[in-house]
Amino acid sequence: MKYTSQLFASKFFSIVLSLLLLNGCSLLELKIESQSEPLTTVELNTRILTREYSKHFFSEVESAADEISATYPKEDSLHQSYVLLWKIHAEEGLQQAAYQVSPKIALIDTWIFAAQMKQFFSPQGKGSGLFEGDVDFQTSQLLNNDIENMAEKLLPSSEFSDAQDFIKGFVAEHPFDSLMMRRTPALKAWLAHQNIDETEAVATLGTMPEALGDVSDRLGLVSEQMPKIMTWKAQLIAINSNVNANDINKTMESLRHTSESFQDFVKNNPEYMQNLVEQMSVQLQPLLDDLDMKTDDKLNQLSAERVALEIMVARERQELVNMVERERKAIAIIVSQEREKFTQDLDKVSQDVLTLAVDKVIDLIKSTIIYFILFILAIFFAPLGLGYFLGKRAAIKKTVI
Repeated sequence: MKYTSQLFASKFFSIVLSLLLLNGCSLLELKIESQSEPLTTVELNTRILTREYSKHFFSEVESAADEISATYPKEDSLHQSYVLLWKIHAEEGLQQAAYQVSPKIALIDTWIFAAQMKQFFSPQGKGSGLFEGDVDFQTSQLLNNDIENMAEKLLPSSEFSDAQDFIKGFVAEHPFDSLMMRRTPALKAWLAHQNIDETEAVATLGTMPEALGDVSDRLGLVSEQMPKIMTWKAQLIAINSNVNANDINKTMESLRHTSESFQDFVKNNPEYMQNLVEQMSVQLQPLLDDLDMKTDDKLNQLSAERVALEIMVARERQELVNMVERERKAIAIIVSQEREKFTQDLDKVSQDVLTLAVDKVIDLIKSTIIYFILFILAIFFAPLGLGYFLGKRAAIKKTVI
């Protein structure tokens, strides 16, 4: 029985030790890899949906702008420029609003930008007469309704109503004055409206994967939007530029003649060019010496910074090693204590089981002895007593007769 108890204790201890080590490793990994608090599910959904809305915004604005552009002749530089300005500044402004660190602030700023654009193209706004028809206003109204419906799903009802009132007042105070669509960040006003200190505006940047995902989204945005915006800006410059092909050809011809004249002068005046080279060498030498000195200083400074960086990295590495060692020792101490406690508990349980078993065996023996005695009495003495009783009864009957 003692050997069985020891075997059971050994297996149980192995399982407990494995669980403790695995748990300790996971805690250590969490401490090393993620010192930041992860974003909540609501914050992640808000970030994803806001950035998805930005792509919808870009598509709708471009489609509406192309539709408006088709209604004007290509020679109408004024309205074609207005169309390009709307696409450029609307998409640049929404990029700045939607791709912020805080998901909630990005949602509020995006909502504000859509509401400002709707107000700008409304019949009462300053952009109402820029284009014929109302495609610009209808598109802006559609985009504002989309972001408002999305915010209603993401925010609690009370917070949504409060944000709706705030945005209405903010847009009335900061309307767009022109197609430049200069965005007024609403962060400070929103924090003041919510009675939040500016130092608590951003609680966390999220975990490392969340931060890398944020950077990946921003890089993807740049790769998608930058070529389009640069093309629109080039078209805008071309539309409003007075330079034509003849002017360019004349300029290139003039540059060619100037280059040929300079080459002819150099070829026919070697002494003058040699003297010029000597004079330039004398004049430029102090500049070159100063440049060499500054370059040496910068290299020395860079070397010092590199050494300081190596020292800092070595110190951080040593601190990390020390932290891992402390965690390992702490885990070892915990495991040792738990093992000792488990051993003591197992010995106590074994003793209790043995004592209980002995008591039960003794009770069983006592009960067996009692039943055996009763059995002997029933076998040997019951017939004698019954015979004696029957004989006595028969003698009494004979006496009576």
